[in-house]
Amino acid sequence: MATPVWVTSARRLLEKRVWILGYTAADYPEDNRSLDSIRQHHSHLDTIAHFAYRLDDDATLQGDYPRLVNTCFDYGVSPLILIHNFNGQIFDPLPLRTLLSSPSLQERFIQDLLNLMPNGVAGVHIDFEALEVSYRIAYNSFLESLCNSLHAKGLLLTIAVPAKRSEWESPGYDFSAIGQTCDAVTLMTYDEHYSGGTAGPIASLPWMTEVLDYALQFIPHQKILVGIPVYGYDWFKGKAKVIPMKDIPSLISQTGARLLWSDPDVEPYFYYWIGRDRHTVWFESELSAKIRLGFVKSYRIRGIAIWRLGYETNRFWQAVSTILNNKKILKWLV
Repeated sequence: MATPVWVTSARRLLEKRVWILGYTAADYPEDNRSLDSIRQHHSHLDTIAHFAYRLDDDATLQGDYPRLVNTCFDYGVSPLILIHNFNGQIFDPLPLRTLLSSPSLQERFIQDLLNLMPNGVAGVHIDFEALEVSYRIAYNSFLESLCNSLHAKGLLLTIAVPAKRSEWESPGYDFSAIGQTCDAVTLMTYDEHYSGGTAGPIASLPWMTEVLDYALQFIPHQKILVGIPVYGYDWFKGKAKVIPMKDIPSLISQTGARLLWSDPDVEPYFYYWIGRDRHTVWFESELSAKIRLGFVKSYRIRGIAIWRLGYETNRFWQAVSTILNNKKILKWLV
């Protein structure tokens, strides 16, 4: 296939050795935290992936024009349009079954997606989760067709994949094929312990290292973005709620909790009580995030993917600027 003639925003991204990607979303209709983060910290951002369109049960796309993208244009940030299968409660495998079982539906999906793409965006970011192993080969074929269609328009295909340390974890995702097809790959190195499970680190350093070591066997290092969480979970009676990084200090102050540090996990945590009920909080702090940013240098990977914009603090961005925008650091990546 001929070398793509990239649109301006895609070419601008490809010319950058290190990417700082921020995921943007809204937890409720008036949630402007991602938008405010772009306005305040756009000088640090290279691209965003905005949760714009959902794959429905009949393999159609549901969503609205991402007006937040206009703000990216204003600040010279190259936006990606994110397509997902999250139905409001879970990442639903049913729409993926429908799409991947029908070549004709895949053709329609790709054409509908191209028709929905706003002018000026850099490309597409696919976040299809809960992919079943029986659709592994069909998914590879679908991504290849999508990639060819996007490249013909000068657009990038980027993707998010689950964190895995062996072929037996999330076996539906063929890292070798995905790494060959897609232009950039986010490793979702967060939610090691998740809201519906037992309390524990959000992304312990040993676990992240194992995930990166595995991925680098199959995906070119210059395509990998390591996921950086900027949140924590507050577990109580087997379930947890998200606590943005920037809200942690006030929670500690309000509850009188004593901040603790896990040396094996390289992550902070604490406990607090409401009456006799104990809450357990693990979270990513500016310090633990700063340590994880070092993966870009040590593994010579493409950059980071932050989940999600609006949860972070100003001190987090100071760490990003110090580590990833420092010419003395970047010379190691040539």
